[in-house]
Formats: sequence, C-alpha cells, structure tokens
Amino acid sequence: MNDPKIKVKGKKFKYRVKIKLTEKGEGIIESIGKPNIILSAPVEFGGKEGFWTPEDLFVASVNACLMTTFSYYARKQGFKFVSFESYAEGVLELVEMRYVFAGITARPKIVVNTSEDMKIAEKILSISQKICIISNSIKTKFILEPEIVPIS
Repeated sequence: MNDPKIKVKGKKFKYRVKIKLTEKGEGIIESIGKPNIILSAPVEFGGKEGFWTPEDLFVASVNACLMTTFSYYARKQGFKFVSFESYAEGVLELVEMRYVFAGITARPKIVVNTSEDMKIAEKILSISQKICIISNSIKTKFILEPEIVPIS
C-alpha cells in the first residue's frame, strides 16, 4: 500500500464464513456476529428468483471494497463529500467452455461540496481503485466510470 498513514498490525488476516445447504435448496452464509445471508444459484442456472447469488456477491464485493477504500482515504485526508453511491455490473460469459467474469464496471457517483473538491475526489477515487483489496485479488478486469459532481 505504501501509505505511511496506514499502520499495518500484521501480515495476515483471516475471515471466516460457514455455508450450509438447506432442505429447500438455498444456501445460508454465516459468520459469527453478523446477519446471515440466504442465497441461491442464479435463475439462469436453475436457482430461485429473488435471492442473492454468488455472482451478485462477487460483484458487490468489488463495489463495496471501492466504496470502503474511498471512504477510508477521504476520512484520513479530512475530505468531506456530500454522498457516494455506486452501481456495478459484472459480465459473465462463456470462455473456453467455462463461465468467467469478463469484467466488472463500477459507476460511482460522488457528490462534492464545490467544483474545487472534484479533483480531490478524483484523486482519492484513483488511489482507491489501485489499492482495493478485492479487485487486486481477482483476475477479472475492473473498469471505473466515475461521475463526480458539485452540489451547486
């Protein structure tokens, strides 16, 4: 990360989750101290409508990492912004007889207080994209299409 403001306490961190299959064919993701997530395969692959899927969670993980990284660096720099929301889309396609995510595109919209804040937000977003732990851990192409606008 090469950021002197970040104090790394260790070189390894562990994240534990448990998953179990119910009699109804849904999965339940559990982690101590957190709400459960009920999921299914995508409808396209025989799953049930209206449930989170591993594919949804994959795309959400990349998008969430971008948001939390942006939020972290904004706080560290004392940068105040009005709002951050991001829509992300992952494209799953058949490549060499296997389905893979060919790309994930995130479209964050950041509302800032002044037009001068736009450059600061752009810089923080660029840093966030480069050091997002999740997007750095996958082979899927990660594309950023931001919209940064002043409130007035």
